[in-house]
Amino acid sequence: MRAAFWAVWAVLLSAGIVQTANGLQTDLIGVRATLEAFPPWTIGFIMAAYYCGYASGPLLSHGIIARFGHVRTVMVSVLIAACVIVLQALFVTPFVWAALRLLCGLALSMTYVSFESWINERAENRVRGRMFSLYLVMQMIGMTGSQGLLSIGDPKNTHLFLLAALLFVIGGVPIWIARHRAPANPPPSPLNMVALFHVSPLGALITSLSGVSWAIVAAFGPVYAQRAGFSLSAIGLFMGVAMVTGALAQFPLGWLSDAIGRRATIALMTAAGLAAALFGLWGNGRGVIYGYIAMAAIGVSVFPLYGISVAHTNDRVAPERRVASAAGLVLLFGLGSIFGPLLAGGAVSAIGAGGFFASLAAIMALSAAVTSIAR
Repeated sequence: MRAAFWAVWAVLLSAGIVQTANGLQTDLIGVRATLEAFPPWTIGFIMAAYYCGYASGPLLSHGIIARFGHVRTVMVSVLIAACVIVLQALFVTPFVWAALRLLCGLALSMTYVSFESWINERAENRVRGRMFSLYLVMQMIGMTGSQGLLSIGDPKNTHLFLLAALLFVIGGVPIWIARHRAPANPPPSPLNMVALFHVSPLGALITSLSGVSWAIVAAFGPVYAQRAGFSLSAIGLFMGVAMVTGALAQFPLGWLSDAIGRRATIALMTAAGLAAALFGLWGNGRGVIYGYIAMAAIGVSVFPLYGISVAHTNDRVAPERRVASAAGLVLLFGLGSIFGPLLAGGAVSAIGAGGFFASLAAIMALSAAVTSIAR
């Protein structure tokens, strides 16, 4: 375990820093877009552009990492992400933002594929699961920490944009320091999606739907809070509550899925997520405390769902195909994520701020229905 940790420490630290920058920029863009009076459907389009780029990463990463290596791919990708967020501070128009978000999604997807390929190559089978758990926890810690940064500046000026850019650049430093530990092999090409659905229909479907629900929460949580009248510090707390509960639930839910089975755990999580979203919809306009309670429960039921669905799929995939399967699941998650902001944007346009919870409730209800049918 200790040897594995020292082999991937740079990835874990970089993942936390990069995700801090990503969390800050996601909140910042949602809040700034609302302040600029962008319509909800336009905000949804801008946010969906990020996931279009993100979904392209697993398809392109094999050739790029094979040619340039893990270290150069990460360094160039975080520099692109840093430049993109600075440009968004300078050119505040929907079309330009959508184009830049597309580029940022591609750059960060390349970064994450490089991180995960590094872990797969350097961590032995017996500890790889624990290293990936640490990797996910570091990402959640970064996302949680980013929520506190939103209130230290004014989204209407460039300071927070520059802070996000600086964090992206810093995120590449540990990878550069540990460049001699980088793997020599590129990541595998993603497993064919048809094969994934054939091997594990439930795992493939829930992975896709978890991408939708994750993107709704991450992209439109700040938009909902802004429209509901939350202050900047309250918006950070609103999102931070979900991040904290999601991070704390990772290990207990993993243990529960080992004890009672992945499908039963997914069924409980999707039912809880549906109940939490409906509670949030009911509590909309009744007081901020109802929003905080709903987001705490949503964090538990939404954020760890991807990991459980990946574990369910890996239970059914031959060991020698698990790395390729993981790449395919990242692709499915990214494709699903495209639809989250579009769905939430349409719902908020139609029924107001409560459309955030309504769209999430619809996806969690569909997830629950899929779990009751698929295996």
